[in-house]
Amino acid sequence: MEIEICGRTFKADIRWAYDLKPVLAYPEELKENFPAYHMFRDVYYSKKDHEIIKEHGLRFDITVIPPNKIGKEFIKTFGHYHPLAEDNLSYTEIYEVLKGEAIYLLQKVEGDKVVDVVAIEAGEGDKVIIPPNYGHVTINPSNKELRMANWVYRHFKSNYEPYERLRGACYYYTEDGWIRNPNYGEVPDIRFVKPKIPKELGLRKSEEMYKLVRDLSKLEFLYRPSKYLDLFEEILKG
Repeated sequence: MEIEICGRTFKADIRWAYDLKPVLAYPEELKENFPAYHMFRDVYYSKKDHEIIKEHGLRFDITVIPPNKIGKEFIKTFGHYHPLAEDNLSYTEIYEVLKGEAIYLLQKVEGDKVVDVVAIEAGEGDKVIIPPNYGHVTINPSNKELRMANWVYRHFKSNYEPYERLRGACYYYTEDGWIRNPNYGEVPDIRFVKPKIPKELGLRKSEEMYKLVRDLSKLEFLYRPSKYLDLFEEILKG
């Protein structure tokens, strides 16, 4: 799959359905391989933009998740955590739904115990921040293509191992609704939170967040989370 932006062609990295087998609710239902989703990493609209983005240590990506199910489970990303950035706080991330619908399922672990689970249902134009120390999975819960963008710090590697070891997130989203993943033991009930656009970003719902390339200081929270604890607290409120 390819996308064209401002005359430039970007090619996707593909996450195949067989790659998702370790995190599926119904792995036995996966009968054939297919592209589960497409990741366009390090996208930019102009060479000047790209230089500015790199100078700030950031990256802008676009992900496309076609509608699908494996068994009764709606298609999703693999799931991962971010490494620590500072003061025992991990790097953060911000997503925007460009097209379709998404559920962002967040979970926070302390020791071996899940202490918080948050589901954020988002539609076109919504922005969703992944706070520090939360792992996350994105689900396409609809019969339409989900297209989303994200800003992230470019100099770290995500940690997928906990999701693989425990066969996914602590909840699965299926035709029958949410079901608990028994590999986690006892987990909290899901808190449902509406997407919020922090005033610090200066964005309206109708504005694509790529425009922050003109003032990337507004994305400092991605790599200096300790300065923005009030912001993270606000977006996690029910």
